[in-house]
Amino acid sequence: HINQMKNSVQNYRNVLNDTRDISQNKKLEEEWHKIETGATLESFKRSFLAWKKNNAPEEPVKKARLKPTAIVNAFEDIINELMPESNPLGLPDSRENKYSPYKFPVNHNDILFLTDIHVPYHNIPALTAALKYGLENEVNTIYINGDLIDFYAISRFQKDPRKRDLASEIYMARDFLYTLRRLFPTQAIYFKAGNHDIRWDHYLINNASDLVGIEEFSLESILHLKQLNITFIPDKQLVKMGKLIALHGHEFGSSMFSPVNIARGLYLRAKDNAICGHHHQTSEHTEPNINGRVTTCWSVACLCELHPDYMPINKFTHGFAHVKVFDNEEFEVTNYRIVEGKIK
Repeated sequence: HINQMKNSVQNYRNVLNDTRDISQNKKLEEEWHKIETGATLESFKRSFLAWKKNNAPEEPVKKARLKPTAIVNAFEDIINELMPESNPLGLPDSRENKYSPYKFPVNHNDILFLTDIHVPYHNIPALTAALKYGLENEVNTIYINGDLIDFYAISRFQKDPRKRDLASEIYMARDFLYTLRRLFPTQAIYFKAGNHDIRWDHYLINNASDLVGIEEFSLESILHLKQLNITFIPDKQLVKMGKLIALHGHEFGSSMFSPVNIARGLYLRAKDNAICGHHHQTSEHTEPNINGRVTTCWSVACLCELHPDYMPINKFTHGFAHVKVFDNEEFEVTNYRIVEGKIK
């Protein structure tokens, strides 16, 4: 038996070095057939095992390990519990826009609320009175609530060709903003677009669509808002001043408001504390609900001409508002009228 092992060492090594994916018994059987020996196959196998025990290198002990899929599945269960799959049915990707209001920082809480200036048809005495009030009361924030610029020249309505001067309107609105920044050098200034301001976007879409999306042709760019450190807010985005919602007023559509009291019409649509412009009238409406919670809405008057060509007979008035927001997000609104350049 010992002699057999000595004579078969090379065959045993062949078995150990054979990397084919077949059983060890099959490898032994193949080697047994290669040699001339009187030993049986079973005897050859026993001799191999005895030799291997004393001569073959010791194989390392394999550590048990979890299959990767088990680990992934364990974490997937946790993730699915905390973050459910947003599209479990594998529906096509959506182009839905995520809508949220713009929220004023807590330190922008003493706000001069201006609306409907309509450059170049602004009223200088009324605008002067409002700005002087802001200076005298040392407000920390200026908010322009839409219709800064009239854009008469690119209106979709019938126009007097003698009054069409687009470049002049843009330069004059820009001059006003530079004046505003000079008067309030450290205050935050916000400009939310109104229905007149977005006439610029509509004009580009209809007449120069290839320029849409190019930054240099945006409303923010032509009015130098970045250079003046003025924050732009799109026309359909609501603004939160603490618990008060501000909107221009065109967002609900022209038929949504009461012809008697603009603020009441706003209340019927908003059902919460809100303030708007757009209608060029000063109004206020307060109403409690069945639980006694009091809600108030305001409409703020304009700072532009009161008798425009398109509607010389109207109920327009001049005015502005002063909004104060407190640490608990409660607020105070003082809605001022301006008559013949004097604040009432």
